[in-house]
Amino acid sequence: MIETIERQRITRVLVLAGIAAVTLFVYAGGLHGPFLIDDVPNLDTISRWIEGRLNWRSAIDNRSGPLGRSVSMLTFLLDAARSGAMQPETFKTTNVIIHIACGILIYTLCRQLFRRFDATRNIASSSAIFVTAWWLFLPLHVSTVLYVVQRMAQLSALFILLALVAYIAIRQWMERRPGFVPHLVLWTAFPAIVALGAFAKENAVLAFPLALLIEAVAFDPRTYHASRPRAVAAFFVLTVGLPCLLVAGWIATHPTTLTAGYQIRPFTLTERLLTEPRVLWSYIKTMILPVGEDMGLFHDNYPISTGWLSPGTTLVAIVAWGAVVGLAFASRRRQPLIFLGIGFFLIGHLLESSAIALEIYFEHRNYLPDLGILIASVGVARALWSKYPAPTPTFRRIVILILPLMLAIYAAATWVQAGNWGDADTLFGLQESYNPTSPRLQAVLAARAVSRQQTDSALAHIDLAERFGPANEGMNSTIWRIIAYCSAGKPVPEPIYEQFEQRTGFPITLNAMRYWEQLAVLAENGCPDAKRMAAAGRRWIGHDANPATSQFKWRSLYNLARMEAAAGNLERAATDVDTAWIDSDHNNGIGVLAFQLNASLGRRKACEDILAVLRKNRDPGNADLTQAVDLFTKALADGTIKAASKSE
Repeated sequence: MIETIERQRITRVLVLAGIAAVTLFVYAGGLHGPFLIDDVPNLDTISRWIEGRLNWRSAIDNRSGPLGRSVSMLTFLLDAARSGAMQPETFKTTNVIIHIACGILIYTLCRQLFRRFDATRNIASSSAIFVTAWWLFLPLHVSTVLYVVQRMAQLSALFILLALVAYIAIRQWMERRPGFVPHLVLWTAFPAIVALGAFAKENAVLAFPLALLIEAVAFDPRTYHASRPRAVAAFFVLTVGLPCLLVAGWIATHPTTLTAGYQIRPFTLTERLLTEPRVLWSYIKTMILPVGEDMGLFHDNYPISTGWLSPGTTLVAIVAWGAVVGLAFASRRRQPLIFLGIGFFLIGHLLESSAIALEIYFEHRNYLPDLGILIASVGVARALWSKYPAPTPTFRRIVILILPLMLAIYAAATWVQAGNWGDADTLFGLQESYNPTSPRLQAVLAARAVSRQQTDSALAHIDLAERFGPANEGMNSTIWRIIAYCSAGKPVPEPIYEQFEQRTGFPITLNAMRYWEQLAVLAENGCPDAKRMAAAGRRWIGHDANPATSQFKWRSLYNLARMEAAAGNLERAATDVDTAWIDSDHNNGIGVLAFQLNASLGRRKACEDILAVLRKNRDPGNADLTQAVDLFTKALADGTIKAASKSE
């Protein structure tokens, strides 16, 4: 008996090792691909660390989320240290390893869960192996695994899985040996794992409601004839119930908390809530049937639901979700895996696919939640199998053949998809075939054409981006046209200047802010006409509804100051940068420019005040700021900066 158990264990290990090896193989073709889109800005601090301009503490500081995501950034830093350079292959290889690690945890979690239910107890290990292979081979995951910066989503999933595996182990410990120690571990180890995950990406906190779901289904006292420990009930009251009440109370008393973020979106809160049920069905469809345009990376032009019947699939999607949830809940006793899987999927999307003012559709949001659909599929399969208690040998052979064939098809599709990610031209060509009307894709293609000084091609992509883009992004296209001409060393046509001047009533969006910054850099090199751009840019910033303390506003004002300086208007530039510095709460980069402009105007007292703040903010790990402070100190000490008589 012991030998049989040991033999089975070795077999499982070998099978899992084989699945991991296949995963490495199918992703190998995409490891040589370049950094993409959001990778570069998010890894900028890591690049500066490699160059010796930042220390490691400053390098792992990231502003993508409220907690800084330092755990994710630390792994990027370790990759850079390992290779000694910013090599995409190193970063992507780590992503694949994390993907496999998530798969191993999925096997452990599923085996723990399946052993809790009568329907799957005898096939827990084989079912868990099947779900693990299915999840690892899903083509939908390629855009997460090979998109370097989406490691944040991967690590969040990794820590959630680790927390859930730990939770089940702790609860089973409580069942075997009730006492103080397992309760202590629950109250310390579980939150610690979740906290680490939250510093990788904030949605790791969903481990708490997911654990509550597992507690309700897999440890139901009515099923297992054992009372639920009071400490467990108290744990979920404090980690799920209380936070929900606090969030609800805060939103009730501060309603603009949710709505403020929609000022920069081309959709409203209501429209987002109406659209997301359709998006969730799209995720499931693409996960199970990975073909067609839904496999693309760009979904920024996903049709918005403006009403219950606009489009008509809105009401259908909402009713369908209501029916699925209702049926799953009604059958939770007879088919607990179906209820568990549906609940897992929906809870996994609770933050990023609900009311928060994020973009509508991103494949990486489905990275962990789709495990719920796979678990529910096992539940459905077992329910159907139970209707045929004595299957014929032919039926058994068909099932035995179909399951590995299905995995092989998914693995092959992932191999093809990953191969497309190995070359940027191939990848973006494929994306264009998927969704040629995506404004974001056309903007990326325009940027690639600009970098190659292919002005006509860039302008064609910009025209498409404007044609299919939201109305509030109109200024983006104009700025990009100017960038295209200036980057190629060509004069900007008069009609494009006039177009910029006519569009100053448009809002400052995230992309517009970034493009305006690129334009300021170009203006410092003589193109475009800095004086003309500054005059129109001032009206644009003045019309924008964002508060002065918004990054969109003060960062744009800072770049207006650069534009004014390029035009020779130093007095006005200094006034603008001083305002931006105050509004940004003394951003160091803005402070450096403020010192330089005030020094050029002979405002010695202003320079002394600015330098005092920069010294206070100085981080020994920021070589650029340290060098600037040293230079400014020397300039004030040796009399290089002399006070102008009219300003002293």
